[in-house]
Amino acid sequence: MTPPAESDTQRIPVRYWIWLFGAAVSLLGDLTMTFAIGWSASQHGGRVAGLVLLLAAAPRAALLLVGGAVGDRFGVPRVLLVSCVAMFTVTAALVPATLAAGEPVWLLLALALVVGVIDAFFLPSSRSMPRLLVPPEQVPRALASFQVTGVVFAVTGTAVGGVLVSWAGLTAAAGFDALTFAVMILVLILLRKTVAPHGSKTAGMFRSIADGVRMAFRLPLTRALLITMTVAAGLLMPMDALLLPLLARHHEWDAQTAGLLIATRSLGVGLVSIRILMKGAFSRPGIVAMTGLLLAAIGFVGLSVVTPLPLAIAAAILSGVGVGTFTGHVLPLLMNSVERDYQSRLQSVIVLCQSLALVVMNPVLGSLADLDGFGITGVCFGIGIATAGIGLIALSRPVIRNATVD
Repeated sequence: MTPPAESDTQRIPVRYWIWLFGAAVSLLGDLTMTFAIGWSASQHGGRVAGLVLLLAAAPRAALLLVGGAVGDRFGVPRVLLVSCVAMFTVTAALVPATLAAGEPVWLLLALALVVGVIDAFFLPSSRSMPRLLVPPEQVPRALASFQVTGVVFAVTGTAVGGVLVSWAGLTAAAGFDALTFAVMILVLILLRKTVAPHGSKTAGMFRSIADGVRMAFRLPLTRALLITMTVAAGLLMPMDALLLPLLARHHEWDAQTAGLLIATRSLGVGLVSIRILMKGAFSRPGIVAMTGLLLAAIGFVGLSVVTPLPLAIAAAILSGVGVGTFTGHVLPLLMNSVERDYQSRLQSVIVLCQSLALVVMNPVLGSLADLDGFGITGVCFGIGIATAGIGLIALSRPVIRNATVD
């Protein structure tokens, strides 16, 4: 019998598991807060909900590459710690603010804007931490464990959000989020002396970013996947924060039921993620990924036509399976389509493309949901048809059909 490779027998350092605990706790708070903001905004109608989400996505999109550059310049752990302190301050201050003023539109808009700015610096640094905490050969296993943890908390986070919002609205969600960021701050302080110094104040930082953007769109496969993912993201990513809360209000379901619906969609994503983690991706990831878009399309059409909650949950799970199949095969293709030296810059481009898609589509979908004779069910049906079209167009491209994970 062939012995396991050395990288498979080495243990992931304890410091990584400590960080993963803090990251998982803060993720739970983030998901709870995201649901709470979307639910609070949805009470003011689709246009307001779309505008709130726009103000969260726009500064994130505008400052994301700057946030990544700042992390490389001053050190990822330091920038991450400052970002967590900023989020703790904002969410802690939100508790007395909502108790005094309630949940007016102006407060939701201001909150979305501030959170979007902080996220632009938080996300690049947070996604870089595993590379600083484990040896290079252990990075795949570390990322796999983070993915599984993220799926578990994605399922529970929105459910917790539904319970907290039903209990005390945005106030309870903000207080809970502040507590989770306090945990993350303590973890980062604990790990401060265990992480090797990181950051370089040399020139050429923005030129390096420009080189990464050119590399991403110069290669045929990478360009095709990025375009497909960006268009699909504009239709699929607003589901949890915008579409499902509006759909729940359309059916006169409460916040707890809406949270359950979002959690079951995440469960569908999780089922696919666990399968890929245990057995790997399929041999033709391009074809399988676009088939995932077709499954997601069926799920969205189902959400537009069914009324009983059990059937809506089934449609949400199917859409989650489709989204998980798509992302679980597209992301490895993207990572393997460029050289190792461009990996971090490629991730910044991916997040930027997704953020730009949200900037455009959140207000569009929210406004369409408010139109008489169209509504949220019409939006879900239209997304299903458009998503199927994206999948079929992508399948017509040989560069995607013939793609393999090397």
